[in-house]
Amino acid sequence: MKKDEALLARISAEIAAELGNVRKVKKEFSDFRKKYPISDRHLIRAQASYLEDFYNACEKIFRFVAEELNGGVPKGENWHKTLLYDMSLQIGKRPALLSSRMYEELRNYLGFRHIVRHIYGFSLDPGRVEKLSDLFPAIANRFCREMEEFIHGSLRN
Repeated sequence: MKKDEALLARISAEIAAELGNVRKVKKEFSDFRKKYPISDRHLIRAQASYLEDFYNACEKIFRFVAEELNGGVPKGENWHKTLLYDMSLQIGKRPALLSSRMYEELRNYLGFRHIVRHIYGFSLDPGRVEKLSDLFPAIANRFCREMEEFIHGSLRN
């Protein structure tokens, strides 16, 4: 196996492994919402944790791709936003990982993750948590499909 082929095979395997984590988070979240269909302030905190985990898994993929294919993650105070944006662009020979629609949807989860990390849980907006929670299963499914398309199409060509 050539060096480039080995690198692409490793990148594919790493992304696939992280997609397994996205699916686990989605499954646990689905089980959680079935068990607790009505949210109170304590359950809002728990939902926020699942949504934070989802974006963390997405960003882990983005960081890996940026480090292996783009020469590193962006620098600066807004590197998280820049990293997400970069994944919606073709950079050099690397095609975009994300559709423009997925990029816009993930911006909401990135922003939410920032809030979760920087405020007290009792300050969370229940309406925003519920909205993102309702959208999460479909977005997670589309995200996994887009990443699988990237693995099978872009990395194998």
